[in-house]
Amino acid sequence: MLIASLLMAVICLCVSYPGNLYSDSYGRIELAGQLPGILRGVLAGSPEAISSWNTVTPCYFIALFQALTGNVATFTFVQAFFFFFTSLLLIRRLAASHRHAAYALYILNPLFFCVSVYHETGIGVVIGLSGLLVLLNAGQEGMSRPDKLLYFFLITLASFVAFGFRANTFTVMPVLLLIVFLRQGGRPHKILCAACLFLGLFLNSLFPRLLRIDTMSSVSLGFVWEMGENIASMSGTDYERNKDYLDDLFGEGATGRLCGWTEGSDDGDKPGAIRRVASFSWELPDFSREAISGVGLGKIFGKYLALFVRAPLPSIRTKLRFAGYVLGICPALSLQEWDYDRWERGKEYGMSDSRARHRFMSAYRVAVNRTFFPLRPWLVLLVSVLCVFFKLRMTGERVRDSLDCQLILVSVFYYGAFLLNTQSMEFRYFYPAFFLLALTVTGSIPGLIAYAIRRFRK
Repeated sequence: MLIASLLMAVICLCVSYPGNLYSDSYGRIELAGQLPGILRGVLAGSPEAISSWNTVTPCYFIALFQALTGNVATFTFVQAFFFFFTSLLLIRRLAASHRHAAYALYILNPLFFCVSVYHETGIGVVIGLSGLLVLLNAGQEGMSRPDKLLYFFLITLASFVAFGFRANTFTVMPVLLLIVFLRQGGRPHKILCAACLFLGLFLNSLFPRLLRIDTMSSVSLGFVWEMGENIASMSGTDYERNKDYLDDLFGEGATGRLCGWTEGSDDGDKPGAIRRVASFSWELPDFSREAISGVGLGKIFGKYLALFVRAPLPSIRTKLRFAGYVLGICPALSLQEWDYDRWERGKEYGMSDSRARHRFMSAYRVAVNRTFFPLRPWLVLLVSVLCVFFKLRMTGERVRDSLDCQLILVSVFYYGAFLLNTQSMEFRYFYPAFFLLALTVTGSIPGLIAYAIRRFRK
C-alpha cells in the first residue's frame, strides 16, 4: 500500500502539476509565505497585524514544505500520498472479502484520485478523519513504549489536521469519543486517546494566538445569510417588525440592503437566490468580512436565535429550505471552485498546461455532474446505509464492532453541521462526508455481489 500510494501520488501530481488551485488556495499560499516573517516578528516582540478569513492550519504545512523545497507542489505530493495511504488502510479494514476488487473501485474512480491533488481544506479533513478512524480501531496489544508514544502522537497529529483544516469538523468529536469508549481497552488508554483528541483541537486555537493571527469569524457568515433570507421572505407584520433587525449590528439600512441582495437571483427565481455563494460579504460594504468578524459570533448567533422567537414560522420555513438545499433534495448541490486554471494564475506555480491535465480535470467534473449520485447527500447516505445493512446481515457483524457504522456516524455528524450553518450549497463542503460514505459502498459492493451470485447459483 505504501508503494501504491507513492505511485498514485506521483502520477496524479505529474499530470496535474502543481495540483488544482482555486481562490482560497492562493490566499493560503500567500499567508504561508508570510509565516516565517510573522514568526520572526513574534520572537522579536514586534508581531505583525495579520488576519485571515480562511483556516490557518493548512498554511503551517504549506510553509513547512515551501521552506524545505521552495515549491508548493511538495505539499500537493505529500497530501496526495496520505490521501491514498489512509484510504487504502480504511478499505483494507472495510473489505473483509474481495479486497482487491474494492481497491480497484477506489483507485480507478475520478471522484477519489482527482481530489488527491486539490488544495481544498476538505481533503485535509478526509486525511485527518481517515487517520483517526484507522488509529482508534487499531489494537495496542504488544506495543512497546516507543510504539505507544508514536501512536498517541499520531492521534494528536491526525486530530490537529482534521479539526484544523475546516472549523466545523469539531462536531464529530462525540462520535470519536464514542469510538474511543467502545474500541480502546482499559481506562488509561481511553483517557489518553480522548486527551490526544482534545489536544489536537486545542492546538488549532493556540497556534494562531501565539503568532498573533486574527482568525476572523467565517462561521458567522452563514447565520447572517440565513437571517437575511428569512427576513426577505417575511410579509405583513412579521416583515415590518424585523425590517431593521440587523441595523443595530451593521448600521442603519443594512438589513434592507441584505434583503435586497437575497432577493436577487441569476434566473429571476426567488428560491434560486439561496443557491448563490454567500458573496454579500464583498458585495455589500455593510457586511464586509471585517465587519462580520468585528461584530463577533456571539452577538450574531444571539440575534439568530432571537429571530426564531420573534418570528418562529418564517424562521422554520427558511431553515427547512436551507436544509433541503444542503441535503440536495431540491435542487442538487452545485460543483463550484473546480476550474482548470482559476484566475489564470497557474503559470506562477509552473502549471502543467497539457492535454493530460485537461482530461484529468474534466474527468472529475464529468464524474460529479453527469451522475445522479454525488450531488445529492440524502441519496448518498441512503445508499450507504442500505449497503451496510445488507453487509451486516451477510456477515453477522455486530453494529458496535462495525467500522462501516462508524464512518456513517462520522459523516452524519460532520455534514450535520452544515444543516445548522453554511456558506454555500457546494459539493466541496459535502465531500468529506461523501468520501466516507462512498468508502462504505466501495467496501461493501464486491462482497455483496459475490454473495448474491452464490445465492443465485443455489
